[in-house]
Amino acid sequence: MSEETDFFRLIGAIGGNAALFSAAGNAARKAVNEIVRAQLVADGTTLEEVRQIRALLGPAAFAEALDGVPAPKTKALLTRADPHGPTLAQPGDRIKALLALADGSRPPAAVPEKPAKKVASKKAPAGKDAAAKDEAAKDPSAAPAPRKRKITGRAALRVSEER
Repeated sequence: MSEETDFFRLIGAIGGNAALFSAAGNAARKAVNEIVRAQLVADGTTLEEVRQIRALLGPAAFAEALDGVPAPKTKALLTRADPHGPTLAQPGDRIKALLALADGSRPPAAVPEKPAKKVASKKAPAGKDAAAKDEAAKDPSAAPAPRKRKITGRAALRVSEER
Protein backbone atom coordinates (compact mmCIF):
# COMPACT_ATOMS: atom_id res chain seq x y z
CA MET A 1 0.00 0.00 0.00
CA SER A 2 1.61 3.15 -1.17
CA GLU A 3 -0.80 5.54 0.50
CA GLU A 4 -1.63 5.92 4.17
CA THR A 5 -5.15 4.96 5.18
CA ASP A 6 -6.90 7.15 7.74
CA PHE A 7 -8.82 4.54 9.71
CA PHE A 8 -10.41 7.08 12.02
CA ARG A 9 -11.90 8.79 8.96
CA LEU A 10 -13.16 5.41 7.78
CA ILE A 11 -14.74 4.66 11.15
CA GLY A 12 -16.45 8.06 10.98
CA ALA A 13 -17.72 7.28 7.47
CA ILE A 14 -19.09 3.93 8.64
CA GLY A 15 -20.74 5.63 11.58
CA GLY A 16 -22.29 8.15 9.24
CA ASN A 17 -23.86 5.29 7.26
CA ALA A 18 -24.78 2.99 10.14
CA ALA A 19 -27.86 1.67 8.32
CA LEU A 20 -25.59 0.27 5.61
CA PHE A 21 -23.62 -1.67 8.25
CA SER A 22 -26.51 -2.78 10.48
CA ALA A 23 -25.24 -6.37 10.76
CA ALA A 24 -21.95 -5.17 12.27
CA GLY A 25 -23.45 -3.33 15.26
CA ASN A 26 -21.88 -5.66 17.82
CA ALA A 27 -18.48 -5.44 16.09
CA ALA A 28 -18.72 -1.64 16.15
CA ARG A 29 -19.45 -1.70 19.91
CA LYS A 30 -16.45 -3.96 20.50
CA ALA A 31 -14.22 -1.78 18.33
CA VAL A 32 -15.23 1.39 20.16
CA ASN A 33 -14.63 -0.26 23.53
CA GLU A 34 -11.18 -1.49 22.46
CA ILE A 35 -10.19 1.93 21.12
CA VAL A 36 -11.34 3.65 24.31
CA ARG A 37 -9.62 1.08 26.55
CA ALA A 38 -6.38 1.44 24.61
CA GLN A 39 -6.46 5.19 25.18
CA LEU A 40 -7.40 4.90 28.86
CA VAL A 41 -4.52 2.56 29.68
CA ALA A 42 -1.98 4.60 27.68
CA ASP A 43 0.71 6.08 29.93
CA GLY A 44 0.09 9.72 29.05
CA THR A 45 -3.67 9.78 29.60
CA THR A 46 -4.61 12.56 32.04
CA LEU A 47 -7.78 13.21 34.03
CA GLU A 48 -8.77 15.95 31.58
CA GLU A 49 -8.51 13.51 28.67
CA VAL A 50 -10.59 10.95 30.59
CA ARG A 51 -13.26 13.62 31.09
CA GLN A 52 -13.18 14.52 27.39
CA ILE A 53 -13.56 10.84 26.41
CA ARG A 54 -16.55 10.50 28.75
CA ALA A 55 -18.14 13.64 27.31
CA LEU A 56 -17.66 12.30 23.77
CA LEU A 57 -19.02 8.80 24.47
CA GLY A 58 -21.69 9.55 27.05
CA PRO A 59 -21.93 8.03 30.52
CA ALA A 60 -23.25 4.56 29.57
CA ALA A 61 -20.74 3.83 26.78
CA PHE A 62 -17.87 5.21 28.86
CA ALA A 63 -18.84 3.03 31.84
CA GLU A 64 -19.03 -0.03 29.57
CA ALA A 65 -15.58 0.66 28.14
CA LEU A 66 -14.06 1.37 31.56
CA ASP A 67 -15.57 -1.80 32.98
CA GLY A 68 -13.49 -3.88 30.54
CA VAL A 69 -10.16 -2.36 31.61
CA PRO A 70 -8.05 -4.90 33.56
CA ALA A 71 -7.76 -4.33 37.33
CA PRO A 72 -4.02 -3.44 37.36
CA LYS A 73 -4.60 -0.93 34.58
CA THR A 74 -7.48 0.72 36.45
CA LYS A 75 -5.20 1.10 39.45
CA ALA A 76 -2.55 2.81 37.30
CA LEU A 77 -5.16 5.05 35.64
CA LEU A 78 -6.64 6.05 39.01
CA THR A 79 -3.17 6.83 40.34
CA ARG A 80 -2.47 9.08 37.33
CA ALA A 81 -5.88 10.76 37.52
CA ASP A 82 -5.84 11.26 41.30
CA PRO A 83 -2.27 10.87 42.60
CA HIS A 84 -3.11 12.02 46.14
CA GLY A 85 -6.37 10.12 46.43
CA PRO A 86 -6.97 7.17 48.72
CA THR A 87 -5.58 3.78 47.74
CA LEU A 88 -8.49 1.50 46.96
CA ALA A 89 -8.03 -2.26 47.19
CA GLN A 90 -11.11 -3.49 45.30
CA PRO A 91 -11.29 -3.12 41.48
CA GLY A 92 -14.98 -2.18 41.70
CA ASP A 93 -14.16 0.67 44.07
CA ARG A 94 -11.48 1.91 41.66
CA ILE A 95 -13.95 1.94 38.76
CA LYS A 96 -16.50 3.83 40.87
CA ALA A 97 -13.83 6.36 41.81
CA LEU A 98 -12.78 6.76 38.16
CA LEU A 99 -16.41 7.24 37.08
CA ALA A 100 -16.87 9.90 39.78
CA LEU A 101 -13.67 11.67 38.72
CA ALA A 102 -14.68 11.50 35.05
CA ASP A 103 -18.14 12.99 35.57
CA GLY A 104 -16.81 15.64 37.96
CA SER A 105 -18.91 14.57 40.95
CA ARG A 106 -15.69 14.03 42.92
CA PRO A 107 -12.67 16.31 42.49
CA PRO A 108 -9.14 14.91 42.75
CA ALA A 109 -7.76 14.83 46.28
CA ALA A 110 -5.67 17.80 47.35
CA VAL A 111 -2.01 17.48 48.17
CA PRO A 112 -1.77 16.33 51.80
CA GLU A 113 -0.22 18.79 54.22
CA LYS A 114 3.02 17.78 55.82
CA PRO A 115 2.71 17.01 59.54
CA ALA A 116 3.99 19.65 61.94
CA LYS A 117 7.55 19.22 63.05
CA LYS A 118 8.11 17.72 66.47
CA VAL A 119 8.90 20.12 69.29
CA ALA A 120 12.64 20.30 69.90
CA SER A 121 13.84 18.72 73.11
CA LYS A 122 14.80 20.98 76.00
CA LYS A 123 18.31 19.60 76.22
CA ALA A 124 21.02 21.70 74.65
CA PRO A 125 22.78 20.17 71.67
CA ALA A 126 25.96 18.24 72.41
CA GLY A 127 28.07 20.65 70.38
CA LYS A 128 27.38 23.56 72.74
CA ASP A 129 28.10 21.48 75.88
CA ALA A 130 31.40 20.29 74.49
CA ALA A 131 32.45 23.84 73.61
CA ALA A 132 31.55 25.10 77.12
CA LYS A 133 33.57 22.30 78.77
CA ASP A 134 36.58 23.04 76.56
CA GLU A 135 36.50 26.72 77.56
CA ALA A 136 36.18 25.83 81.25
CA ALA A 137 39.20 23.54 80.99
CA LYS A 138 41.25 26.36 79.42
CA ASP A 139 40.27 28.98 82.00
CA PRO A 140 40.01 27.54 85.56
CA SER A 141 38.76 30.85 87.03
CA ALA A 142 35.71 30.68 84.80
CA ALA A 143 34.75 27.25 86.14
CA PRO A 144 31.87 27.21 88.63
CA ALA A 145 32.72 26.75 92.33
CA PRO A 146 32.49 23.16 93.57
CA ARG A 147 29.34 22.28 95.45
CA LYS A 148 29.47 21.69 99.16
CA ARG A 149 28.63 18.14 100.04
CA LYS A 150 26.43 17.24 102.91
CA ILE A 151 28.27 14.95 105.27
CA THR A 152 26.28 12.05 106.64
CA GLY A 153 26.88 8.68 108.28
CA ARG A 154 30.38 7.66 109.50
CA ALA A 155 32.04 10.67 107.93
CA ALA A 156 29.81 12.91 110.07
CA LEU A 157 30.84 11.01 113.23
CA ARG A 158 34.54 11.43 112.44
CA VAL A 159 34.15 15.12 111.80
CA SER A 160 32.26 15.61 115.05
CA GLU A 161 34.93 13.67 117.04
CA GLU A 162 37.69 15.78 115.54
CA ARG A 163 36.08 18.98 116.69
